Amino acid sequence: MAINTTPPPAIAALVPDSEGHGTVLRIVYAHHLDGETLAFQLFHRYVHRLQAGTQLPDEITRAEVMALLGAQGADCAEGWHSSANEPTEAASDEAWQWVRAQVTRLFPGLSWKVEPDRRMNIPGVDADKVADIVIRARPLASDVTRPATMFDPALTYYADGTHVVMRARGTERSGRTFGMAEGAASYAYQAVRWDDGGADLVAPHVLHRIESQTQDGLA
Repeated sequence: MAINTTPPPAIAALVPDSEGHGTVLRIVYAHHLDGETLAFQLFHRYVHRLQAGTQLPDEITRAEVMALLGAQGADCAEGWHSSANEPTEAASDEAWQWVRAQVTRLFPGLSWKVEPDRRMNIPGVDADKVADIVIRARPLASDVTRPATMFDPALTYYADGTHVVMRARGTERSGRTFGMAEGAASYAYQAVRWDDGGADLVAPHVLHRIESQTQDGLA
């Protein structure tokens, strides 16, 4: 049975601002995280550091994990949001193996994969990733544009079978869309089956439609 039951209401208290700017509302809230969901939170924090050339530490402490989760909660509460281009497969694989090791070391009794609806597909990790994406993806008969939110701009999801190109960090990869899937991010992901094989759930802001081109003046 899934453990992610509806959390209790947040606890709020009026406190002085730490920089002396007056009174602010301090909010304490509850989240239920299984092992994989916690690992993904760490993955999101560390993979781009790795790709930028910062070596991962041998170990992190439980206090550092709590600080990261606390900072994440504060960012969300204040409406801050940052997005980055998709990491490379090599960086993703190394970072995912590292965060799994950290979670199992720091929380050895934590259950793993008890919330399958919240699982994320990390590029290059699971051999059954494509089948998992196919199961999770919701078909799209036509293009859908979601309105902008306080976290994200308006995002467009393409109808199934649309030829698209992913442009991220100076690289390009093309494929065909086959639906969308909700994830841990504030937005949904577009499911893409790559022309060179495999599939991924891709952040919509790095995908662009490949328009039909004419050849020798003929459509």
